[in-house]
Amino acid sequence: MWTKLQNTPRKKIPRTIAVIDPDTCFGIACSICQAACPVEDCIVEEQDADGRWVCAVLIDKCIGCGLCVTVGNPTAPGKRDFGCPADYDAIDMVAYTEVVEVMEAQLDAEEPAEAEPVTT
Repeated sequence: MWTKLQNTPRKKIPRTIAVIDPDTCFGIACSICQAACPVEDCIVEEQDADGRWVCAVLIDKCIGCGLCVTVGNPTAPGKRDFGCPADYDAIDMVAYTEVVEVMEAQLDAEEPAEAEPVTT
């Protein structure tokens, strides 16, 4: 590997983090984003809604370096020589606060509503 894997907690919250679109991700057969990522176990494989194994970024581990982003992607923080293949361009850098808001909204929607007490 061309870079040392970071296996310590990140020092601060990043401004942006990587977000992978499961509909355009080629999946674990590619895994170039995992090879590009300098953070140990930041990009993992998980099943999407269709049962395909695709890559996903763990928001509590991503440091926002953008090394996984495609060459030429406008959300990349700098010139890329390596990353998600341009044929798929499945990764974008998104504002950390925006990602957290979306994830919290999804978690709230998934929580079952508490049953109201029944009075007789």
